[in-house]
Amino acid sequence: MASVDWIKLAIILPLFFVGGPVLGVAMKGKPRWQEAAFALMCFMTINGLFAAGNWGLTLASVETYRGHAKGFHFYFNQILAVALITARLLESPRSFRWLPPGGFWYLLYIACSLLSLANAPRHDFVFMAAHKFIIFALIFVASFNWLTDAGRLQFFLRVMSVTMLWEAGVVLKMKYLNGIYQVRGTFEHQNPLAMFSLLVGMPMLAVTLGPAFRGRNLCFAGYLATAVIVQSALSRAALVLCAAGTAAVVVASLLEKPTSRRLSITGGLGAIAALGLALTLNTIVARFHDHGNVASGEIRLVLNGIARQMVKDHPLGIGWNNYALCVNNPYPYTEDINEWIRGRGMKVDDTKPNTPVESHYYLLLGETGWPGLVSYLLLIGVALWRNFRCLLAFGHSFERCLCLGLLAGCGLNYLQSTLERVLTQPRNLMLWLILLGITGRLEAMRRARKAGRAEPAAAKPEAAPTAARPGSAAPRLPWPGPAWQPAVIPAAAAPAAWPQPEWAKER
Repeated sequence: MASVDWIKLAIILPLFFVGGPVLGVAMKGKPRWQEAAFALMCFMTINGLFAAGNWGLTLASVETYRGHAKGFHFYFNQILAVALITARLLESPRSFRWLPPGGFWYLLYIACSLLSLANAPRHDFVFMAAHKFIIFALIFVASFNWLTDAGRLQFFLRVMSVTMLWEAGVVLKMKYLNGIYQVRGTFEHQNPLAMFSLLVGMPMLAVTLGPAFRGRNLCFAGYLATAVIVQSALSRAALVLCAAGTAAVVVASLLEKPTSRRLSITGGLGAIAALGLALTLNTIVARFHDHGNVASGEIRLVLNGIARQMVKDHPLGIGWNNYALCVNNPYPYTEDINEWIRGRGMKVDDTKPNTPVESHYYLLLGETGWPGLVSYLLLIGVALWRNFRCLLAFGHSFERCLCLGLLAGCGLNYLQSTLERVLTQPRNLMLWLILLGITGRLEAMRRARKAGRAEPAAAKPEAAPTAARPGSAAPRLPWPGPAWQPAVIPAAAAPAAWPQPEWAKER
């Protein structure tokens, strides 16, 4: 290990293994501190203030490598995840869950991907990918265990609304002050920026159309910020998916319950879309006719074909995070790319590394074989099914709207994954795991309601039965009495309205 790595290790070890737990102990029983830590953890998913940054440290860094893991990276917001986990574990050890709903499928995906070690030319590259997905699971566990009720879920959406408003400010500055054609914001590329925006933008839109809660209008501003970002990034697929996702969320909301707010917002969005399209139509049309579009489509097909050949040669895959290595000399898969280059009348330049496959699914197929691809499809399929099942289980409520937004945002990203591998990239992966934690929390809430139990965060001490007043038929109870017990108290003794417990109030 290089000397610089020893210096980084001397920083990482105390921060992660001492600083995180100590901060968690200090935050125990202090909800405001925990809110601040969680908000900062979420904001730091964009990993930069005014441009692409790197809020973390990397051991054994291989920055010139074009794979999806370039070392053993530790992000600073993972320290906050450790602190939140520690605080929640100390506060509620019996309700804390190290393996939230969905966690088994996530671990199964990692285990199946590690089978590709059998064929990997570079084992250290495989362990880099495994490290990334394992340490990112801290964010998943922290999110599930901290987001215990609707109030905290709403807090998350307010935080992400502010985050996307900040990101939109950076994007607009790059577009109009710096004159950048396809802006990247605080991301390395415009495509992950656009898909990050859609991933969180659809839940913001869905809850904006739902019942009132603190910060609902802020969420609408956050959604508009994500739309501005997508338009400025000029990712062709993201532009189409943004329009389709918005239409789907709006139509589903109107079918669920056509409220005056939903109708007015629908009309407003239509007017905004028409105005925005009129102002930017020429730029969007030009983007769809860019000179490099044909070449981009052709090379995608070539790289997909290489992935199919890899899994044919090695059903367990050629090694997690090894695709970018195996499409270069001296490996035989590089010849397909060279033939395509020669077919376009260009000369092969062996000094430049070939690009890895863009499709996330073909990347999994080539690197982790059939076990990795199938386990990943199970992971996202179970999550989508749970979002849909919760959508049907909850009545007209904030929770139902959030389920709809998660279904739309994640579904759009899974569809876009046929063309882009954005969910392997750190910023998008962090946000995705937070949303998986929310999916797990909503599933836990659904199970609790189905079993007739109060949700842990919503449970409040029930009021003790009061003694019967003179002339009343029975003691006043905050819950329905048995069939044999008189349920009516004479009007002379009864107050005008009995208070309802929290679980009985309509949301």
